[in-house]
Amino acid sequence: MIDISEAQRRSRQMKELLRLCNLLRADLGLDEVLQQIAASTLLCTGFRALTIKLINEQERYIASVAFSGVSKEAQRVLREVHDPLEKITYMMRPEFRISQSYFISHEQRETISPATSSQNASVETQKPGSWHPHDMLLIPMYSLREHKMLGFLLLDDPEDGKRPTDESLEMAELFANQVASAIDNARLFDEQKSERIALEQGIAQLCEDLESLQHGNLSVRGRDTHPKLLPVVNTINTIAETTRDTINTMQDVVQAVEEYVLSVRHNAELLARDTSQRKEQIQRVSALADEIVKRMQQISERAALLSQTVIEAIDITKEAQVAVGRAVDGMARVREATILSAHTMRTWRESGQDISETVLDISDLTIRMHHLALNAAIETTRAGEYGQGFAVIAQEIRALATHSNDAVRKIGSYIRMIQHEATAASQSVEQSTQQVVAQTELVMQAVVALEAIGIVTQQLRNHVQGLRTSAERQTQGTQLAVGAVQEILRMTDGITQYTHEMQKSMERLVELANALRTRMAAF
Repeated sequence: MIDISEAQRRSRQMKELLRLCNLLRADLGLDEVLQQIAASTLLCTGFRALTIKLINEQERYIASVAFSGVSKEAQRVLREVHDPLEKITYMMRPEFRISQSYFISHEQRETISPATSSQNASVETQKPGSWHPHDMLLIPMYSLREHKMLGFLLLDDPEDGKRPTDESLEMAELFANQVASAIDNARLFDEQKSERIALEQGIAQLCEDLESLQHGNLSVRGRDTHPKLLPVVNTINTIAETTRDTINTMQDVVQAVEEYVLSVRHNAELLARDTSQRKEQIQRVSALADEIVKRMQQISERAALLSQTVIEAIDITKEAQVAVGRAVDGMARVREATILSAHTMRTWRESGQDISETVLDISDLTIRMHHLALNAAIETTRAGEYGQGFAVIAQEIRALATHSNDAVRKIGSYIRMIQHEATAASQSVEQSTQQVVAQTELVMQAVVALEAIGIVTQQLRNHVQGLRTSAERQTQGTQLAVGAVQEILRMTDGITQYTHEMQKSMERLVELANALRTRMAAF
């Protein structure tokens, strides 16, 4: 029968555990979370007193940080007393271990240190297996993130007055894991907060350096105040150095541009003298381009006619393929019908053989009937006048046997004739089948040939279409070339004027280069 109180206790434990899981996701301080966990743990584990102790790795001691069910005076004393880390490590020996916890009885505790308890219970005569006020129960808490011990839960004064067992410690150890998760989350939040502050300070210093760079001071180098900003700082320093090098290069380029401008001005004077000669050459090119346009138009027209012829050939080839395909289908149906006829002939021969065997059985039966009639006639003679009636029956049986034998011989003759005809027909059908197969192969070869012709014709069509397209494009390109030549002719007339303007522009460019050199000198 289910213990109702036990079921209620389990339900309460699960509710508290779910509440603590939601609590761990809330933005609360570590002290507040630990205090609520301590109260919930005490409520669900069946103990009356609980102390949460954390390890201080730098000072190497364990401090009490949260309490539940402990008096104010006891809390003050426990906060002031710091147990050395070596003592707790010594107490976590294998012989004290129960499940994932450590239970130290008052007898064993006397050998380690004087007994202290968070409860003021009086010492009375203890029953076997009962809890003693000086007994100690430690439940370690381990960090899943750092894989090390964070501290432990110190439980005291169980409600049932019994020493702990594996089953009774199950829920307490589960709450210990929740405490460890809360500590991990709080420490991780503090680390992230410190990291954010350091990163903000580094960004502020980097902004100061960037402001100096913005005002043209390229000698400033960014300070690497934070490891995560180091790639950015290195990139900024590299950009600043590259910019300085670029400015130096630009100064050299300005000098080269100035020299180049002088050279261009001299070449412009030479270009003006050669303009008339270029004009005559462009006119000859224009005449040749017109002739090319006419020839390409003729090629395009012939390609169009050839393309139409190829399309008609493709249509004829497709119709031939369709007709041959129908012939292949018809030959296939004839072949199937011939094979079916051959199969039917073989079935007839086999059926004739079965009928022949049946006729032999009937012939044997008529012979036995004839013998039976003879024996009956003999017995009738012996019986005298008493056997006269039976003699008539025997005579009828003998006559029936004789007629049956004659009928059997005729049937056998007919069957042999049918078998002979069926054999001849079967041979003829097999020959027809072979001829059908041969004709089918020839037709299939014709299909393959037509497909090859279709492929070649399609390729020819593609080539002709490509030729036509190329001719049209060439015509268009040549027309564009003619237009370009004519445009060049128009432009040639203005080259002289543009050359004079370019000389003026070169002089202006020299002035701008000098001004740019003056501005870059500030860097």
